[in-house]
Amino acid sequence: MNSCRILLAVIAATVLSVGLSKADTGTPTARPATATTAGSTTVRPIQLALFPPDLQLVRENESIGGFRLEIYGRNQDVLGVDIGLVHEATGNYHGAQFGIVNLVHGDFVGMQLAGIYSETKNHLSGFQVGMVNRAHSMSGIQIGFVNFADDMTGFQFGIFNEISSKQTLPVLPLINAKF
Repeated sequence: MNSCRILLAVIAATVLSVGLSKADTGTPTARPATATTAGSTTVRPIQLALFPPDLQLVRENESIGGFRLEIYGRNQDVLGVDIGLVHEATGNYHGAQFGIVNLVHGDFVGMQLAGIYSETKNHLSGFQVGMVNRAHSMSGIQIGFVNFADDMTGFQFGIFNEISSKQTLPVLPLINAKF
């Protein structure tokens, strides 16, 4: 079931990124992307970034519906695909992240693939793969050397696996699970 959600999230992110690029609402504003102007939210189709806040194409308080290519970039909500080194979403993320470090402050649906570290501060539905993975709550799979979840429905595969809310054996090597 979760693998179907992941696949649907990646497909939806790709399809919607084309549609959202046509829904661009105009000039950037200093207001957060979650604030609305005449019932619309500022969503940009592409982000190119070297370092926030000044060395990126789209302001960090705006959302992206499409593609982000970044050395280090930060935006509000993201629906799409990230490729680069460090990716940060201060809101929610739906799609796929491919980087060295992936950070999501809200909820995440999809897959995080990191060379070093992935973190979702709220709920993650999908999977994380990297050296170190961290999720507050999670439905899915973590694969890495070190995996942390405060609460989880799913599996962890790694050298050190911790599910804090698990009553019996919250820390296990190789495989940990909670349902």
